[in-house]
Order: sequence, then structure tokens, then C-alpha cells
Amino acid sequence: MTQKQLIELIQQHHSAMGETEIRLALNRAQDDFATKTELIKENYTQNSVIGQRYYALDDKILRIVKVQVNDVEIPRLITPPIIDDDEFDGGTGLDAASSSSNERYWYVDSKRLGVVEKITGAVTRDGKTSDYQSISQVKEIRINAIAKPTDFGTDLSLVSPIPSQYHEALVYKVISDAYLKAGTQAFNPEASQIFENKYNTLIKDGKKEARHSYIASGGAIIRPTDF
Repeated sequence: MTQKQLIELIQQHHSAMGETEIRLALNRAQDDFATKTELIKENYTQNSVIGQRYYALDDKILRIVKVQVNDVEIPRLITPPIIDDDEFDGGTGLDAASSSSNERYWYVDSKRLGVVEKITGAVTRDGKTSDYQSISQVKEIRINAIAKPTDFGTDLSLVSPIPSQYHEALVYKVISDAYLKAGTQAFNPEASQIFENKYNTLIKDGKKEARHSYIASGGAIIRPTDF
């Protein structure tokens, strides 16, 4: 359904709500649905910089599923390196490392993606030695992640990126929340609960679809990485 169609369905129950108010509510509903079902998956790509360890993560990313370097999936490093190397030199990154390795790992630190190579005794500082250095070559980094959908804008012909069979969930969520607005003529907790139940049913269906899709792609049932 287009944004216009969603708005019209909501206004059948809440005629006093204007387009702008409904649009904001639809965007909140989209974020809530995507977070709870983990149905929206996106790929984010960028090139590595020699000597740079950390890379900014898109604000839409909720959870990282996997990371690839030049189309090769790399494992997550459970315990980050005990020290960081000096990754910046005048803001341009370090010179190429004296050695390199194809044994790479990723981890998340303060909402940044860290990518490292395993090199024995790569970095030494204050009597401590780390076996990891920042990436030493220019490579494509691809992040496969569970993400929030793009917000609706003023274009009423826009369609939610959430699968079409779940578009009614957004309608149910907005209607339910609007019925709980205290001090309005529409205040109706009983009606709100009816639509909340409809919404939760579609949440359950969405979770099942996301789980089955992950299994079909060869994945295991594990919770994606928090950051």
C-alpha cells in the first residue's frame, strides 16, 4: 500500500488526525515493526583505508549479521584487542604496515566497526603486545545488517520497504496508539487493545518469516550482534 492508502485507512478511525501527524506515527510504527521482526536486511559497503581500524556505521543499522572483506566472510572477534594502534597520522591514516595478513576479524566498539588483521606481536605499548593490527590493504568491506526502514516523506505515493503482506500492521499500530491518547474524543482503551492484538499477531508472523528466511540462506538460529 502507498502512504496515501495507509493514511486513508487510519483516518477511517481517526478522522481528526492530519497527514503530518499520521506520517510521524507511521514512521514510528515502521521502526518498531522492523526492530521486533528483524525483517529488513540491508548491505552497506565502503572501502578500507590503510592503517584505519574503525569505520562509521550507518544510523539505520540495528544489528550486524555478518561482515565480508572482498566478498569473504570474516569472523567476529569476541574479545577486542587490548590496545589500539595509532591509526591516524594527520587524518590520513598510517603508512602501509610492514606485513599483512588475510586472517581478518571484525568487532564493534562505540557504534563503530573495527576491522583488524592477526599479526603476531603487531603492536607493542606500555609493556603490552597485541596480535592485531589495523587493516593493511585497500579492500571492500561489506556489512550485512538488520536495519530500520527508510522513513516516509511527503511523497504520498511512497511504499514502505516492509514486505507488503505486513503493511496492515502499520495501520493497526497507529490506530491502536491513537486510541490511547488521553484527553481526546477518540480515547478508547478497549478499541486500542483490539488493534494492538492484530498488530502483535503480524509481529509473530514477521518473526517466523525472518527466521525461516535466515535458515534458508544457510544461517543458524543465533541472535545477531548487538552494538
